[in-house]
Amino acid sequence: MHRVPGVDGRVRRLVSPAVYPPAWVPAAFRGKYPHMAKRDAAVWEAFLALHAERFEAFAYDVALGGIVLDMPELDEADRLGWQYSTALRVDVVAKEGDRYWIIEVRPDVSVSALGAALNYTMLAQREGAFPGELVPAIVCHYIQPDVKWACDALGIQVFPVPNV
Repeated sequence: MHRVPGVDGRVRRLVSPAVYPPAWVPAAFRGKYPHMAKRDAAVWEAFLALHAERFEAFAYDVALGGIVLDMPELDEADRLGWQYSTALRVDVVAKEGDRYWIIEVRPDVSVSALGAALNYTMLAQREGAFPGELVPAIVCHYIQPDVKWACDALGIQVFPVPNV
C-alpha cells in the first residue's frame, strides 16, 4: 500500500481494486456508455460492429485506484466518493474468457492514449482488479505512425476502425 501525506497532515492512501464493482453488460448491448464522449462513442460503436462477438461482456467507465482519506469521521459513502473522484477511469474493460482487455477509445491516437492504455493496465495489474490476463488496447480511427510503432513494441493492441 502506498502512503503519501495529506494536505492537512492526515494520511492518504492509494487503494485497491475497482472503486465500485464493474457493471458488466452483454456484448450485444448498444446504448449509452457512461462518461464516453460522443466522438469516442462513435469510434466504439464502429469497433463493436466489427469485433463485439469475440467478447462475452463489457464494463464501462471502470474506476481504478484513487485516494482514500484516512479520516475516521468520514462515512463509507464519503470515502468511496472521494476515491471515485480521484480514481483513473478506464473507458472499457472487455471480458474474453480469462482475458481482460483494458481499452482506451479515441478517434485520433497520439502518445497520450498510449500512456493511458499502458497506465490503466499496469494499475489494474497492481490492484488485482481482474482475475485473468490483462491486455492493453486502443480503439481508434487513426493512430500516428510513431505511436503505432511504440504500441507494437510495448504489446499494446491497436484496433483501427473505419470512420463512418
